[in-house]
Amino acid sequence: MSSKMTTACIAAVAAVAAVSSVVGLLTWAVHQAVRLDYRRRYDLVSGRVTDHAIDLPITRRTIEPGTFGLHIAGGDEPAVVGDVVSMTTTAVQRRLLHRPLALSQGSQCRWSGITAIFPESEYKDVVLETSLGPAPAWIVNGGSDVWAVHVHGQGSDRRQTLRGLKTATSLDLTSLVITYRNDGEGPSASDGRSHLGETEWQDLEDALRFIAAQGGTKCVIFGWSLGATIAINTTQRSSLGGMIRGIVMVAPALRWEDVFRANARHQGWPGFLGSFVTSLISANRTSRLLGFSETIDVKGADASRLEMPIEVPILILHSKNDWSVPIETSRRLAYRRSEKVELVEFDCSGHTQEWNSDPVGWDLAVRRWYERCFHTGTAHKKSANSADGHSNGV
Repeated sequence: MSSKMTTACIAAVAAVAAVSSVVGLLTWAVHQAVRLDYRRRYDLVSGRVTDHAIDLPITRRTIEPGTFGLHIAGGDEPAVVGDVVSMTTTAVQRRLLHRPLALSQGSQCRWSGITAIFPESEYKDVVLETSLGPAPAWIVNGGSDVWAVHVHGQGSDRRQTLRGLKTATSLDLTSLVITYRNDGEGPSASDGRSHLGETEWQDLEDALRFIAAQGGTKCVIFGWSLGATIAINTTQRSSLGGMIRGIVMVAPALRWEDVFRANARHQGWPGFLGSFVTSLISANRTSRLLGFSETIDVKGADASRLEMPIEVPILILHSKNDWSVPIETSRRLAYRRSEKVELVEFDCSGHTQEWNSDPVGWDLAVRRWYERCFHTGTAHKKSANSADGHSNGV
């Protein structure tokens, strides 16, 4: 074989290897984007623990002001930590607002925005019938026939939404905290993947059907991240969408391409990889090859959410420092739809941790928006959280 042919063969093999590597990277990135399970890292070791304080290693998260959950490996109920009391060069002491039995010095812990595993108020377990099967839910009676439906985000579960439950109850809303397909509690879809709101909205529609069967005619959706996507999809697509009179969006995933680009950059990859992921999921041929049971038109849905008229008032609560779901998309929507959309920005790190950083501010923002939009006069009542100090919000 001549040297020219050898060089050509080497170049061809290298090209094939490069293409294979790119395809493999894109395939992996797609699976990361729609995965439903996240590996939980118990990467904190608790120091000295008393009934009222806990010492933790200093990290960017553990010095963040506010109220947070501290989940213990092998335990179920989280500890609830409050504000910073003191710091040294290596450790931070925080108030301990709730100490579960599993917490002691040397416990392996995980920092979280989730501060409870059940509603604090009296609640009822119910099962909603969906097109895929039964979906468990909680009902907390707020004393009126106006409902709040709480919808969690991707990779989380209904406990995520409990932070907003006390505010909803203080507004006299009857709360329904739902599960949906493939979230670990709700019914299972055949492909076991997140459909990024493109089919999950049907489970929220079934929740509205349940509310209607109870005599309810109007509700407000509290949607967290993907839950906000599900909420706005339902208003645009469901025959029952007229029951939705307003949406509170916490760190909403309004445009998945922006989300995928931000996450690619966070991993040290070029942002355009996120655009490729969006195109792969949206294409008829590749979506089936990637294991989806049906084509998920992410690009079309992204455009629809941002371009279609918005018929209901929306409040967005979003951190300026959210690297996972960038606030810029929320800012664009609030600017372009200022007559319907209000944005309240928080200065905290972490995704969907706006309540954790400022429970009182979060509560007041929702209450004032609700009174302004629905003229209830509730904003003149005492704030739900300020009545108890920085409680765990459930």
